[in-house]
Amino acid sequence: MKTVDVFPGSSKLVEGIVPKSSMLLMGPSGIGKTIFAKQFTYNGLLNGETCIYVSTDEPHERVIQTMKSLGFEIEEFVKSDKFRVVDAYSWKLEKSPLSKYAVKNPSNLLDVLKTVDDARDSLTNIRLVLDSITGLTSICEHSMLEIVRLLQLLVARITSSDSNAIFIAVPEAHDPQLVSHFRLIFDGILEMRQDETSKQIKRLFRIFSLKGAKHATTWTPFEITEKGIILVKENQLRCEMCARTIEWEPYTELIAGEKHVFDRPECARTYRKLKGVYGKNFE
Repeated sequence: MKTVDVFPGSSKLVEGIVPKSSMLLMGPSGIGKTIFAKQFTYNGLLNGETCIYVSTDEPHERVIQTMKSLGFEIEEFVKSDKFRVVDAYSWKLEKSPLSKYAVKNPSNLLDVLKTVDDARDSLTNIRLVLDSITGLTSICEHSMLEIVRLLQLLVARITSSDSNAIFIAVPEAHDPQLVSHFRLIFDGILEMRQDETSKQIKRLFRIFSLKGAKHATTWTPFEITEKGIILVKENQLRCEMCARTIEWEPYTELIAGEKHVFDRPECARTYRKLKGVYGKNFE
């Protein structure tokens, strides 16, 4: 079985093997944290791990659907029960959830912990996602001590089983003191942010810290594609037709005596046709 990245971009940013860790992924709403977490989950399944996805922001069926839409082929893992969704969302809909691991009362953090433990039963080599801490705390007023205690217990379970986990949070939605506690609980801190200084909004990712690993700490641009999240270089080549980031060798072609760079031959053919119709007016 071919080994894939522990999390998107880990092979580029971490030197050597990524240690088994519980990591906190922080960033603003809409930046791509959930896609990152689902890709992390799928990578774990491809690496032979079993996975538990705790969802507070979408029901069981939506988690499955969105993963499929990203091209993550998870059907066999769902059927073999190697991928389990802990549904902490469907209680809002007042209907029976599809997942047998449904949290009946997410305002009771012990109920959340018990349901996660039920999902962990009989599984080994587990990878865990909590998407998200922010969603869980928004359900009702939990004290800082209760939230910290829950996270400490979950991290302890992950550590004892020598597993990987990612917990998601929107830092702006929490008290700064609570965010400071978050940073102390986890083995690693991953961060996402937006740069709006240029004409286009640029998404950036960095590893702020990761215990036991030598890693880059610089902000690295990333893009959300039909294959999930990919890290890109500042001077990464782009297709002149579709503007897609060229991950591998570019397809080059001479058109009207000028060299042009494309992602694939189909883009070159489309460009050539449009160039023939619009001439110099087509750019």
